[in-house]
Amino acid sequence: MTPTSTRAQTRERLLLTAERLVAVHGIDAVSLRQISVEAGQRNNSAAQYHFGTKEDLIRAIFAFRLVTINRRREDMVDVIVRDGRGRDLRALTEAMVRPLAEQIDGGGSFYVRFLARVHQHAGASVYALPAMGVEGSATRTGTMIGEALGHLPRAVRRSRLQLGGSLTVHATADREQRVHDGTPEDVLPPAAFVADLVDAVVGIFSAPVSEETLAALGVPTQVPEPARLDGQLG
Repeated sequence: MTPTSTRAQTRERLLLTAERLVAVHGIDAVSLRQISVEAGQRNNSAAQYHFGTKEDLIRAIFAFRLVTINRRREDMVDVIVRDGRGRDLRALTEAMVRPLAEQIDGGGSFYVRFLARVHQHAGASVYALPAMGVEGSATRTGTMIGEALGHLPRAVRRSRLQLGGSLTVHATADREQRVHDGTPEDVLPPAAFVADLVDAVVGIFSAPVSEETLAALGVPTQVPEPARLDGQLG
C-alpha cells in the first residue's frame, strides 16, 4: 500500500467518524481529538493534521458526500430540462428530495442526521451549508423551483423554499434514525417515503397565500392563483 493510498484511507476514516459523531452528539459536543481517537488513530491530533479546524472538517464531509448527491440531482434536472418541464413543480421537488433520501437506502448511513445537526447549528452559515442552497446542485434546483413559484410574493417564496428544504432535511433525518433503530413498522417503504415527502413539500410550495398572510406583509390582498402541479402557471 502506497503512502498516498494510506493517507486517503485515513482521511476517509476520519471523515466517516466525524460524520457519525456529529450526527449522534452535535457539532459542539465533538472535539477533533475525540474524532481522532474514535477513528482509531494513534496520533490524537490526526484530525487536526489532515483537516485543520473543525469547520474545515465539516466542509470536507460535505465535499465527500456531495459528489454523489450533486451528480444524481444534476442528472435528474437535466432530464427535466431536456423534456421541457422546467416549471414542473413536482418533478423539481423530487429532484430536490430524492438524491438526499437515497443516501439512507443502503442502511448504516449517518449523513442526513449529520446534515440536520449542522442545519440546526447556531453558526450554520460558517459552514456554507449546501443544504441551504449555497453551493452545488441545490442552487440550480432551488432557483428553478423559485421561478416556478414566481407568482408568489418574494417574501413568501423565500419562506416556502426554506420551509420545504427544512422539511426535506429533517423528515429524511428522522427516517434515517428509524432505519438505524430497526423499527420498520414506523417506516414507509423507500419509494412510498419519497413520494409522500414530495407530496408534502409540493403542498408547502403550492399552497394558496391567505389574505391574512398578505395583509401581514402589507401586500394587496388579492390572493394569487396557486401553481399547478405540472408547473405551468395559471
